[in-house]
This record gives sequence, structure tokens and C-alpha cells, in this order.
Amino acid sequence: MQKIALIINSLSSGGGERVVATLSQGFAKDYDVSVIVFEGNDIDYEFGGKLVDLNCPSKNGFIGKSFNLLKRAYKLKQLFKESKFDHIFGFMESANYPAVLASRKTIASLHIDFNFLSPTEQKLVRWIYPRAKLVAPVSDDIAETLRTQLKLTNVGRIYNPVPFEELRQLASVPFEHPRKFIIAVGRLTYQKHFDLMITAFAKSKTQQECDLIILGDGELREELEALVIALGMEGKVHLLGRLKNPFVYMKNAEFMTLSSRAEGFPMVLIEALSLTCPVISTDCPTGPREIVKEGVNGLLIEMDNQQVLTDSIDKLFYDKNLREQFSKNAQESVSHLSVENICREWITLSNNS
Repeated sequence: MQKIALIINSLSSGGGERVVATLSQGFAKDYDVSVIVFEGNDIDYEFGGKLVDLNCPSKNGFIGKSFNLLKRAYKLKQLFKESKFDHIFGFMESANYPAVLASRKTIASLHIDFNFLSPTEQKLVRWIYPRAKLVAPVSDDIAETLRTQLKLTNVGRIYNPVPFEELRQLASVPFEHPRKFIIAVGRLTYQKHFDLMITAFAKSKTQQECDLIILGDGELREELEALVIALGMEGKVHLLGRLKNPFVYMKNAEFMTLSSRAEGFPMVLIEALSLTCPVISTDCPTGPREIVKEGVNGLLIEMDNQQVLTDSIDKLFYDKNLREQFSKNAQESVSHLSVENICREWITLSNNS
């Protein structure tokens, strides 16, 4: 049986972390899988295979981060030498850098556009990623940036998988909310632009009949809570924090909204669509335009435009026929992202590169 290593910083809450857990379960049906993490204390997702915790938690400061990168690479190199993996897949920059330094057999999955990395990380990408067996961005837009801007030739796009049946089971639990609602999911950070969403919702007609529920936590929570109060939206905008089962909210929402300034390949859109939940998304770099089919499964709108978002919320909320049309098309629009299909693509990519 061939051996696969999946490397990520941790399996705590997050889109990339969920992807690794999902892939590990898919691969474990046919392969000997090791999920290798640097911080193993906080496990939020079920995984397949065995967990290997290298116990190299994140450090602060340039010196701490530099030392930690080398320490992680050393520990990985020792593990790779002992385990003799047939396939090595890294996920997100904190795992990709040491994994590539430890082995040129590593395929590095990139989840964010190069231009949205910090200057230090951009230098690391330029130095380290040419040494990888392959760089596998999660969207065509990111792949194009790597090819044109960085002149990388070792690039092969591969989308993230969705465990459709698992999501449907999680979404089927009993659920009640006193009013109709729309849903948004993500970390409360500058990138997600939730202040725009809250303002757009507050200025909509929809808020008279419908709530906005935001799932996620982050450093901007206090600012967003203050904005909700300033706009008089207490009782209509609900910041519920990070939940382990956001899917029951997606299933019961009128639709999902995404207001981001930047993404990689936003899993929340795919997860919502897999649960027949229509979507409104900004056409931000990168990913949404590869998921949202304008007029088919949702609305793809201009980024950073509050009025357009307000109008789109009202349009979709008050046009029941349009919502039902989008809902009917939703599942089929993401069916190609099944775990089986994406696992097969990973192995094909590894064998052919």
C-alpha cells in the first residue's frame, strides 16, 4: 500500500484545515495516510489515517519564525527519511515552506493569491516554491499569477474537495430561528470585509423582514459589534462566533453572502451551494468567479461596492422565483468537487509531475 503524507500546521478550525481532514478520509480508503501537524493540541475535524504531531508550535518575531522554519524542516526531513512516503502534499504556507525544504518530492497547495501575502512571505515563495515538485494552487487565477508574475513552470491547479454526504448529514439536525435570515461565514478580519456587509444589510429593505447571521471569530469582533450598535441593527445582525456546525445555518438560510476583498478558493461558497443555498459573492481575487455562475447559482458582484451589495441582497430576497432557480442549480454546479474526484486528481498530479 502506498504511503501519503499530508502536512498542515494544525487541524483547528479553518477552511484549509477542513480540506486536509476531508482529503485524509478519502485517501485512507486506499492508502496508508499520515496527517502531519506542527500543533496537535486543538483538533476540530475528524481525519483519516494516523496523526503525527511534530510539536513545533508557531513563534512570533523574525528570529523566532526563522528558527522555527528550519526546525520544522529538520523534523520533517527526519520523518520523511524514516517513513519513505510515496506522495508528500503540503497545505498552506506555514507547512509548505518547511515541507519543500525537507523534500523536493513535496507538492505544495497554495490557498491564497501571491499578491496578498506579506512581503516576507512573497520572498519565501520566490525562493522556495521553484524547488517544489509542483505548486498546486486552488484556483485558475492563482495559477495564472504564479506562471506570469513569478515565471514558475511547476504549476498545476487542483480544486478543494467537498464531502457532500457528510455536510448533508450535519445540515439535517433540528434547527429554529424566529425570523428568516441570510448567512455569512468567515474569520472577522480585514480581508473578509464584514463591515461592508453589515452596512449594506442595514441599508437594505430586506432587514425589515430578515436577519443577518455571521459565523466566525477574529480580531475585528469588537469593531463589528460597535458598528452593529451604531447602525441600530441589534437584534437583526447576529455575530454568533465560531461554530463547529455552520452547515445547518447554510441549509436553512435564504442565501449566503460573501463580501471579501480577497480569497483563495472560498469553501464556504461551495459548501453552501452543495446544500442548495444560493449565494451572492464579490468578484474578488481569487476563486469566486470559478464557483459562482452569474444568473445560474447566484450573483457575482463588484467588489467594495456597498450599494451594489445592498441592491443584490434586496433583489435575491424579494425574488422568490430567482432564489428557487439558483437553489435548483446549486448542487449540480459543484458536483465535480467530490472527494473521490479530487483525491484521484491529487494522485494523477503526483504521478505525472
